[in-house]
Amino acid sequence: MDIGYEQLIKEGRIEEALAEIFKEIDTNPDQEAHHINAGNLLHQIGRDEEAERFLQKAITLNPGSTSAYYTLANIYYDKERFEEAVRLYLLAYSRNPGDADLNFMLAMSHVHLGETERALQFFETAHNERPEDLEVAFQYGLLCCQIGLYDPAETLLDKVLKSGGNADAEYNMGLLAVMKYDDRQRALEHFHNAIEIQSDHHLAHHAISRFAKEDQHQGR
Repeated sequence: MDIGYEQLIKEGRIEEALAEIFKEIDTNPDQEAHHINAGNLLHQIGRDEEAERFLQKAITLNPGSTSAYYTLANIYYDKERFEEAVRLYLLAYSRNPGDADLNFMLAMSHVHLGETERALQFFETAHNERPEDLEVAFQYGLLCCQIGLYDPAETLLDKVLKSGGNADAEYNMGLLAVMKYDDRQRALEHFHNAIEIQSDHHLAHHAISRFAKEDQHQGR
């Protein structure tokens, strides 16, 4: 389908694009794509109640619309309505279980809900489908680190570190160095790397300060 307002969207002319979308909806009210695009743009500019109405309409027009479920789930996720987000992501997932984005968002939703095992399952699929995605690798590695799966955590975080410039990955690799190897010197190197990347990385500063106090207390 050739949608005339696509160029406006590409140019970032959102309000103009929305005006054209609304015209298209008035002319072709049964075209779900227009409702989905309206929902997407309205969400981008923070008009989520309106966005939800358009996406619900798209689902009514096509109950099998993966895109509508996914977009509405993203709105719920951003509003921290994680259980509702999971329900909609799963509806989209049932039609496309190998999609990396869907698996990643399901994993992140389950992380927020404290459902570790389910999160790991979806992270694994997302990473397998898109191994070059550093955000997937970082979040997957972070969860592995938090629950004591240090070997996969180290592999995943190392992949992120090799790309450079990720203060949080440096910090968490520092924690891993202590927990897995009891290597304080290596940990400190990672904490300092985190601060070099992000000077106000409070967790790294706190870790260095804590190490210094421990050393002082033990007379090192």
